[in-house]
Amino acid sequence: MSIEEIDVESFIDDDDELTGEAMSSRQEKRHEKIEKKNQSSITRFLGKGKKVHNVGIMKRYYGELLVWALQRYLEKEQWQIDKTIGYHERAPIYLDIHTDYATSENLMVDGQLLLRRGEERLIATVDTATPFRKLIMVEGLARHENQANAFIEGVLEFAKEQNFYRGKKIEFTSRIRFLDVQEKTWESVILDASIKEEIKANTVGFLQQSEKWKRFGIPLKRGILLSGEPGTGKTIICKSLMTEGDSITCISTSGYDLAEDDYITQLYEMAQDLSPCIVFIEDIDLIAQNRMEFGFMRGPALLSLLAVMDGVEEQREIVTVATTNCLELLDKAVSERPSRFDRVIKLTRPGLEHRRELVRNICRKIPLSEAAQHYLAAKTEDYSPAQIQEIIFSLVIQHPDEQAEIDVTHDEIDRLIARINGKSRQS
Repeated sequence: MSIEEIDVESFIDDDDELTGEAMSSRQEKRHEKIEKKNQSSITRFLGKGKKVHNVGIMKRYYGELLVWALQRYLEKEQWQIDKTIGYHERAPIYLDIHTDYATSENLMVDGQLLLRRGEERLIATVDTATPFRKLIMVEGLARHENQANAFIEGVLEFAKEQNFYRGKKIEFTSRIRFLDVQEKTWESVILDASIKEEIKANTVGFLQQSEKWKRFGIPLKRGILLSGEPGTGKTIICKSLMTEGDSITCISTSGYDLAEDDYITQLYEMAQDLSPCIVFIEDIDLIAQNRMEFGFMRGPALLSLLAVMDGVEEQREIVTVATTNCLELLDKAVSERPSRFDRVIKLTRPGLEHRRELVRNICRKIPLSEAAQHYLAAKTEDYSPAQIQEIIFSLVIQHPDEQAEIDVTHDEIDRLIARINGKSRQS
């Protein structure tokens, strides 16, 4: 079984005044002391004789999946835990491992398991608590070499086949976090009908008809770039798309989180594992600015993005949806290159009919009078959806004691409009 190269970084507690070198030395000595103590327990448990071991490694973002797969494998293969001992610390480390937004399980992320099944005995070392290493090592006597190999292969296969991130809505940062996206629905998005149809057809709709595209020889990838000033609905569109298609994995991240070029590669490796998948990248301009105008400081991250988006064509069922407030700042290799981003959709401030629809939608749970709703929609020309929403919320906050219909004067609405916009307006 191949073992990936691991870059080991020093870990220093914020409240420790030791230098990095001294801290590292102390940790090594402590670990050696713990390891020496553990070795006597392991020798007594396994018995004397030549020992063999095997190692299973997963990517940094799959550490929690690896721990969960180990637990499920132990149950499936009926291995009994005889004893648990510490590995990097004196006692094992346990964390709550989430398998979806609302479900978690307290599992060992750092420690050693003394395992027994009939006459078979193995030691499983769990080493996933550090940011740079996600592995399980299995050790046993030479006569149990086949069992040790089968153990590692079984855990890794279980993680691959039962990957609990598949079909879920998750955030990709320094660790994976499940998202609760039920608050927004695609029906609640207020957009021109043709734009709304275009967005869905090139994202969820595209992935739902992948068999058709295969027959036509169309690559199973798509790229959509949503452009518009802040508050025009880009983020709401992304969140609402996540609620469509139960079997589609959605991975949300940002240009800020992808500043390290290897994170981009890891992001799309994960998308490939979990396909069909939509990758949402907010504020892509943070890594995709025009190199000729802004220099090459972001060059490595941008080149990684271009490389993975080109490579997606050889992969399967991945759609990328990116947002930007500043389309003009983007490198043309991103903004003007079909097969990377096939559609550039510009979002503008809503017209009167869309403002009326937006106000009605926001007021579904807010008892603002119909007259006030009509007036507000008429007076907010050239306002973004986010600004209109804030005006309505402010009106409610100013009338906290009104349980029935909130009826406000035109003057109140005008004053709030002026404050939200930051300048005076004529009523």
